[in-house]
Amino acid sequence: MADEKAKAKAEKGADKGVSDKELLRRAWPYVKADKGWLWVVAIMTPLGVGAGVVQPVLLKEGIDEHVAKGDLGGLGMIALLFILAVFGGWVLSSLGYQALQIVSLRGLVRLRAAIFRHVVGQGARFFDRRTTGSLMTRTINDTDAIYESLARGAGQLLTDLLTIVGMLVAMFILDWRLTLIAFAFSPIIWSVVGWFRRRLRPLSLTIRASLSALNGFFAEQIYGMSLVQLYGAEAKSQRRFEDTSGEYMRAYHSANWLDAGLYAVMDGMSALAIGAVVWFVAVQFTDADRSVTIGLLVAFVEYLGRIFVPIREFTGRIAAIQHATAALERVFNLLDSEDRVAEGTIDPGKIQGEVRFDGVTFAYAKDRPTVLEDVSFAVKPGEVVALVGATGSGKTTIGKLLTRLYDGYEGSITLDGHELKDVQLGAIRDQIAVVHQDVYLFDGTIGENIQLWNPAISLPDVQRAARSSRAASFIEALPDGYDTHLTERGGNLSTGQRQLLAIARVMARDASVVVLDEATASVDSLTERLIDEAVATLFEQRTVIVIAHRLSTIRKADRIIVLHRGQVVEQGTHDQLMAMGGRYKLLVETGFAL
Repeated sequence: MADEKAKAKAEKGADKGVSDKELLRRAWPYVKADKGWLWVVAIMTPLGVGAGVVQPVLLKEGIDEHVAKGDLGGLGMIALLFILAVFGGWVLSSLGYQALQIVSLRGLVRLRAAIFRHVVGQGARFFDRRTTGSLMTRTINDTDAIYESLARGAGQLLTDLLTIVGMLVAMFILDWRLTLIAFAFSPIIWSVVGWFRRRLRPLSLTIRASLSALNGFFAEQIYGMSLVQLYGAEAKSQRRFEDTSGEYMRAYHSANWLDAGLYAVMDGMSALAIGAVVWFVAVQFTDADRSVTIGLLVAFVEYLGRIFVPIREFTGRIAAIQHATAALERVFNLLDSEDRVAEGTIDPGKIQGEVRFDGVTFAYAKDRPTVLEDVSFAVKPGEVVALVGATGSGKTTIGKLLTRLYDGYEGSITLDGHELKDVQLGAIRDQIAVVHQDVYLFDGTIGENIQLWNPAISLPDVQRAARSSRAASFIEALPDGYDTHLTERGGNLSTGQRQLLAIARVMARDASVVVLDEATASVDSLTERLIDEAVATLFEQRTVIVIAHRLSTIRKADRIIVLHRGQVVEQGTHDQLMAMGGRYKLLVETGFAL
């Protein structure tokens, strides 16, 4: 629970100090592309409001100029104009509202696309520091909150403001004294609104941060549910989820209390204002030379009934905008965070596969211990090199640096003589492939998981790769073959079948350099033989760096590099290293995970 709270506090702390004006200015580029629809909003909304403002004036005109004088001849025209104003106001306001929805929804799509584009362009450190749930919250929940709050809250707020201003102008023209009396309490109203607004903003941030922590914990528990169940930790997981959910509930509950309190205060203020106007009108009617006509009174009462609705709802619109700006703040905080791997400029063409590490030192973060220390070795084109060592010796880190998942190393890493930092990322990712120990398969068909949606890889290429990797033996036995749909993470395949598909991915790309993180999971003898055959094919005419776990694979390597505590301590063939009687022999004899 402490972890979730710490993450939430860190997010809240990172998100403070940005003004609403600045946030809305930054959001503007995502909606300004729809200028045509914005013009519809800008034209239709004021016209719709104007149609509503003119209606009480038509009532006054009908009563004072026709009903009071007994002249009913022109009353029909007034009634027709009133009906047209009502119907026209509805049509114009509806058009403006729908245009605003279109602008907001399209802006939401652009913002989500920008977030996703930003996230997928980041380096591995970016994801080390953030939970999946947090990223999902900002991409999905926060952007939804922005759409709901701005499209409904801000859009209606614009209408409310125009209505208030339009009606105030009309009321001042009709009778400035009644208007001043009605709004004598306005300084108090705006002070109250400001007080509540200042307290709603941090609560909105707390709500968004708590929701992020809740989503993060939920995603983590679902991802590891089999482990939770195997260790009987369901009850503990449930309690932690309820605690995290409770923090979110309490923040939301406090915000609701403030919102309800503000609504009640506004209701009271409006009642006082109406009472003051009624008192003044009563005094006027006791005066023989009164200036308040029946039509004016009706029009003014109508305006008061209408104007206090948007004034009362104004607080709700402010609360909605607070939710939106809190979400915007978190989204832009994510967009402002940069942990990209620097893009190189050199296009090396077809990579031959010469890899060299020269004095490489690396730590995953400044506050974390060094993982590699002055590591130097060279791999010739077409050579198969096995990396061995105990857990934490730095084997996997070498593969991550070679594929440029991480930057920030000291020393030099070269690929075909080019400094790796200077080579285009696209060239590295196209020609250096990785077979992970923990194979990740996507929700899709087997063919799509081999192709990985690369249009340059055709179905014949996929089938050829499957045959080379020995995966075709089980794929073609399935009823739907390459169109067989895989469940999340390939849950409907065995461990060995998933490993064969991972090798097929590399075969389909025809990569020049392969990093093979060899699996240690137990498989049946037939599948193990197929995997061995696939690995042997993979070794042909490629530079291969094997993070080796099995002695059978290590023996096939041209050379073995032994790592210990982030340093290269031995190099040679199996027989040479056994004869040396050093670290490698100790690892083999003690039976560590080779």
